[in-house]
Amino acid sequence: MSPDSTLITVPATDDTGLHSGRQPTPVTPGGGSIFIVDFHATGNSARHRQSGWSGQENSFVWSVGLSSSLRLPAPAETSSLIIETDLTISRSRFGVRAALVRVFANSHLLGSAVVTGWTRLHCLLPAALLEPGQPIELRYEHPNYVRADLLEPSRDDRPLAVCFYCVRLFPLSFAIPMRGFAPKPLEGAFIEAAARQYEEQEAPLPSALYRFGAGQDAAACLLQGWRHDEQGDACAHEHVATIGLPAPQVRGGYIAQFDLTPLFVRRLVAWQRITILLHGAVLGQFRIQTATTLAVFLPPELVEQSDTLDFTLILPDGLAMHPFDGTSRPHFLSILLESIRIQPLPARHKTLALLRDDDGAASRPIAVSEQFLDEAVEILPDAIRAATGVGPADILRDFESLGDNCSFGLAQRKADCEVMGLLRFANTPLRSVLYALADEFAAMDDHAAFSLRTIDEEHKELSLFHDRYGIRWHTNVHAGEANEAKVLADQIVRLTYLRRKFYEALRASRKIFVVARAEPRKHPVPLPFAGERTYWEESSDRLRFAEVVPLFLQLNQYGSNTVLYLTRCANGRRPGAVELLAPGIMRGYVDDFVITPHPETKDHAAWLRVAANAWLLDNGPNAPFRKRVQA
Repeated sequence: MSPDSTLITVPATDDTGLHSGRQPTPVTPGGGSIFIVDFHATGNSARHRQSGWSGQENSFVWSVGLSSSLRLPAPAETSSLIIETDLTISRSRFGVRAALVRVFANSHLLGSAVVTGWTRLHCLLPAALLEPGQPIELRYEHPNYVRADLLEPSRDDRPLAVCFYCVRLFPLSFAIPMRGFAPKPLEGAFIEAAARQYEEQEAPLPSALYRFGAGQDAAACLLQGWRHDEQGDACAHEHVATIGLPAPQVRGGYIAQFDLTPLFVRRLVAWQRITILLHGAVLGQFRIQTATTLAVFLPPELVEQSDTLDFTLILPDGLAMHPFDGTSRPHFLSILLESIRIQPLPARHKTLALLRDDDGAASRPIAVSEQFLDEAVEILPDAIRAATGVGPADILRDFESLGDNCSFGLAQRKADCEVMGLLRFANTPLRSVLYALADEFAAMDDHAAFSLRTIDEEHKELSLFHDRYGIRWHTNVHAGEANEAKVLADQIVRLTYLRRKFYEALRASRKIFVVARAEPRKHPVPLPFAGERTYWEESSDRLRFAEVVPLFLQLNQYGSNTVLYLTRCANGRRPGAVELLAPGIMRGYVDDFVITPHPETKDHAAWLRVAANAWLLDNGPNAPFRKRVQA
């Protein structure tokens, strides 16, 4: 159990203090020694810095990403010490004005503070955490890092977190009385304490859904920078848009899910950058191209600051739209905001709150599997069988596709694994999957909601549509080959059976559910130039951790279910590599999302490698999650 601790925030009398090169007033020692880590260019910080740091600057060093660490020499005596840290945060003219900082020593949380400018953090390192002759491992968590190039025109793509000037360690006898202390933070390991508190609640934590269309109750929560269009949708009308929602009344862990659609204009606006802030602290930064649901975690230290959740959206890529639509009233557009859901984070998934993996920076995975990356597709099955003792077909039976497109199902088929799945050969955008899961596919009981249509005039295959969910299934039946009424009835009976099997698998926690971004949408070209194609295709938008979290939480309402989401190669990973980001969530890398249906074309190697590496992680580092017994 973590010891009692206090973290005190003492603002400098001059907010420009260390920026001007002036050092703070030194502490007069009362006996003993003081150890100083100086982050000035002529200082000694380089020998103590471990991970999470940017390059040396003249009088300071920036920490980057989620956390940064220092290794300090073993103290001469194992008596309690004071850790004093002089730092500031990255600020922006658009509204970034706060950041959360947590301080750990030898893996124990000492305390946390919300920093709003130049700050001196003052916290106790109890003697019980020190081991004779062992160095002190000091770690700072700073989840509210910010990338300048996602906020404004800038070439700085570093995820800047906290600017460090000095760290001092000294005995308690050196401490001097300080005024203006910040409130004492929660004691012990904060995330664990919050989780235990939630588990002790007799009633579940509350959830709240806010919809912002014209005339809806939450429309009044839209503050600066919003307007409603002719359809009643809430549109961001300025580069900075603010929202004020009621804060949860019950303490615990929460996430916020933003349902939004970005402006996309061919050859003009390829994406929308969006930075989400709470009380001036960055929760996530994204560059989105398609309608999506983004989940961000709400640090309890920020939530408990106020009775309201003061969200700010920074949107630098919006356009003035009146020159396009011919209206006389000037108006601006970057995103449409449909809703925000404030949802509790179950205690068993508390580790998710420690991650932030967005377009600002990638989180460090728990484990990585990169086997079978060099074998040719002809010898790959034998290599997998020799290494695992299990054949590829048996491995692939442990997976079920959630219907992004048919590629994973085709990969299973080419590996001689023919299994039935509700969405195996379906085209389903991720938001449609979320909607159907929240509804438990109940609308499938309405047989009148299904219809058969052809979408390919060349092949004339009949496709089964359910418009409420936005799902399209392949039937492998072509127009004129069979009675369409009988085809429709047979398909509905088949899907009714597969829906039941799908929920049996969810409750049994026996599958790894695979999801990827749906195929990019194709749009007709009204007047193509000579030689130009008659349609254009949107560029592919990578699937993000923040989009997968809502899906993961939906699936885990039934059991301990693992999600594997696929994305194009990045972060130095090769096709077929898989990362375990958090218990129950994996990320796999492929170089192409298209597999041809022709059985003689062996273009499924990357998908087979991903499945084998995910299976190894699932039976290794992820095994405790999958085998956990649910209460």
